[in-house]
Amino acid sequence: MPKRQSSHGSINIYAPWRVSIQIPSNWQLEYKWPPLGHFFLFTLQRVDHANTMYKTNGSTHYEGIANEHAVIELLNNRNYYDSPVTHLGGTKNKADAMAGNVPISIKRKKGLRNGSFDWVITSDINGIIDRTVFTEFRKFVTYCRENNIDTDIMEVRNWYDKCCQAALSKISSNQLTDFLRKHVCDKQKGFKLVVADTEADTVYIIDHERTPLARLLKQQYKAVLVEGRGKSSRKIIFLAPGKGINDIGSGIDIGLRFRCTSNNGIKAMLGLSTANKNSQTVVKIQQDKVQQFVNDSSPTIVYGDWSAIIKE
Repeated sequence: MPKRQSSHGSINIYAPWRVSIQIPSNWQLEYKWPPLGHFFLFTLQRVDHANTMYKTNGSTHYEGIANEHAVIELLNNRNYYDSPVTHLGGTKNKADAMAGNVPISIKRKKGLRNGSFDWVITSDINGIIDRTVFTEFRKFVTYCRENNIDTDIMEVRNWYDKCCQAALSKISSNQLTDFLRKHVCDKQKGFKLVVADTEADTVYIIDHERTPLARLLKQQYKAVLVEGRGKSSRKIIFLAPGKGINDIGSGIDIGLRFRCTSNNGIKAMLGLSTANKNSQTVVKIQQDKVQQFVNDSSPTIVYGDWSAIIKE
């Protein structure tokens, strides 16, 4: 870490978690833990620019929390966990990072009101996708690959989408609920979810057990798919115990979407892609309405996005 020096004293600030502080260029904001009730303690220190190698206006070198490593560095600098946070990465690791024995999943968003993130992408679709709906399609793909048949990519893609649509129509509520429990809740048990909003320079830390999905499944809610305009995806709605599909109007929408798609695209299936040799059917559980999700998950801490103005 670069050396920091305070030459003209410091100022302690007690502020609620959702405030904004404009930092003069020659002052540095230090976050102090733990919070005092609903307030947090910050310290503003005047710094000597000659002895510092990075920005001192509160943003430091995170510059919007651009990647997992920057988020991990931020957590370590704040000493949020008792143990240092270390990066894992790689497709074989369920967690993106670990803090001692605490697994951490990091999701990065440029603004929480836009886009989505994936909870799971898996080719382990037995028990949720009826593979028989793809039988004729797969025969056609195999024939094209073996005989170098030139075909209309758009027509093949539309055919595949119709197969996905048929597969979605065959998923029961029990199948869907069990899939969500096995592939999302069970695999995320004990996780800390870190949602980094790069637009607001804000980090939200969430216990998985506090997420809407975990709470609804614990209360024995059942998940059902609701068809929309998209052929290969459907919204997931949750019904209270004792409710059926006819009660869909009273269901709870927590922003989850179920997608049946290919992992590498139709060109790869046909052997026409230079990037990938093949492609297979996968299931994605997608989190839309990220802002609502964060609000409903009772995040334990928020960094940044301060609203009180501090002037030199």
